[in-house]
Amino acid sequence: MGQAMKLAVIGAGVAGLAAAHRLRQTEPSIETVVWEKSRGVGGRAATRRVNGAVFDHGAQYIKGATPAIERLLRDELAHDTLVDIARPVWTFNAANQIAPGDPNQNAEPKWTYSDGLTRLAKELAQGLDIRLQTRVHHLAYRGHAYHLLDEQGSTLATVDAVLLTPPAPQTQAIIAASELPPLAQTTLVHELAKAAYRPCLTLTLGYHQPLRDRPFYALVNTDKQHPVSWLAYEQLKPGRATNSQQVLIGQMAPDWSHDHFEDELPALTTHIAELVSTLLDEDLRAPAWSDRQKWRYALPDSGADFQVLNAAQPNLFFAGDYTAGRGRVHQAIEQGWRVAQVIAHHAR
Repeated sequence: MGQAMKLAVIGAGVAGLAAAHRLRQTEPSIETVVWEKSRGVGGRAATRRVNGAVFDHGAQYIKGATPAIERLLRDELAHDTLVDIARPVWTFNAANQIAPGDPNQNAEPKWTYSDGLTRLAKELAQGLDIRLQTRVHHLAYRGHAYHLLDEQGSTLATVDAVLLTPPAPQTQAIIAASELPPLAQTTLVHELAKAAYRPCLTLTLGYHQPLRDRPFYALVNTDKQHPVSWLAYEQLKPGRATNSQQVLIGQMAPDWSHDHFEDELPALTTHIAELVSTLLDEDLRAPAWSDRQKWRYALPDSGADFQVLNAAQPNLFFAGDYTAGRGRVHQAIEQGWRVAQVIAHHAR
């Protein structure tokens, strides 16, 4: 029997964590280390705490689209803060007309965690070797091994295999800067370029005064003609701590986000609070506080081919919601599982 495979997973978002978590279960002999450039895990499954309020400023919840996802959330991870957002999602259009949403979609569970959606990432990360605040700038393939290099060219680690899970443009930058066989490098750069992303500005508005009670948890724009794409009442998530505040999450449409991406927070707050006030027909122009998150790579509009990417270069693997062609938490998990199966096959 040969030596165990040493695997580096680049990126501690949901896809990377799901892959590493699954491999830890099914292939414990694979020595897996997760490398993450930021201070925490989860990627867009992100939770923030401001003024005593806990809120999700990226992905809003998990749709249990398959029995396997349901089993993962309810049985395998089985955390006591897992909750279903019972209130429905309604719709609105460019004329600010609000209407009930799809009853079939609203009948499906909308899973989150009372202490924040980052809980999902923390549970997937249990038992994994994760190196935070360490950026892998590029790779060098030498002698059938991969060297993980930082921006100065210093070696962080040498491994047998690498799984890249950042958004496609960031993964493409890593591959373009790497030392790889030219044909494989060209194929990968070309394929990764097919995944186009939309930006999203998320603005959180906090209010001390009570807001009007609504029959919905959130609103989604259906005609794609409104500056606001999504508006949610964070305090309606069961058990969510908001320090007796009312907290609205506004996620802006791609074109509006692009045009206002570098605006200062006070100007954004004034502008978005006015839009929200008009949409809800309620004076919400004076929030007590606000918070901004700039998601440059919020959701993929188009995808890259999973099979092309994962066949281009030996022991170099790829996964993310962009390999599903659509940005959903459950699809990122499923793509992590899918690539874990491929990696396990190569390791045997």
